[in-house]
Amino acid sequence: MSTARGESAAWQEAYHSGALKQRREATYARKLHRLGLTSPTTDTRTLDIACGSGEALTTLAETGFTRLHGLDLDAPTSAEVEPFHRTMGDGGRLPFADSTFNQVLCLHALHHFRSLEHIAELLGEARRVLKPAGALLLIDHFDSFYLRAIFRLLQFRCPLYPTAARHFGDQLRDEREIVAWWLDNWRALLPLIEQHGLKVEHFRRGLFFFYLRCTPIS
Repeated sequence: MSTARGESAAWQEAYHSGALKQRREATYARKLHRLGLTSPTTDTRTLDIACGSGEALTTLAETGFTRLHGLDLDAPTSAEVEPFHRTMGDGGRLPFADSTFNQVLCLHALHHFRSLEHIAELLGEARRVLKPAGALLLIDHFDSFYLRAIFRLLQFRCPLYPTAARHFGDQLRDEREIVAWWLDNWRALLPLIEQHGLKVEHFRRGLFFFYLRCTPIS
């Protein structure tokens, strides 16, 4: 999962670890269900921006979705055939025609765009490539005292932590400044959505993440 700048080698090593990959594979079905992605149709075209190693799209493929596309700055690290079309590129400059997709996803990646300006570019591009009846679906962290406390704990190197938690801690240490920036500024996302021709149809908070569905304003 990367954006315009790309991620460090240390971050990439942690992200592609077997433990975190298994964690993503185990949790995406539940998360995608919360976004309402439960009823595939043969003509639904889906784009996942900053798709990383593609677990979300693979989960959708297993559910029966076809016509799946992923975009990321990085090439895949595995030689395995992916059940989706991968394009290398930046989420703020999508190489797709207007009104191409029924749904656009950006999952756990908004904070990697590193500025509200770049997030605004993403929102504008998502609006452009969405069909009039399409939807933009977002998941990311929201600020809370307990989330910041957990993040601080995970950054300690503790051999007693589960393997996935240790690797996630490696990621947090590498990106702690940008995570702190995002938690300070995530609420600016909602007015940005409206400024770029989208309206919030559904907003739900879980324990650590928000789930957000937006549709184009006609």
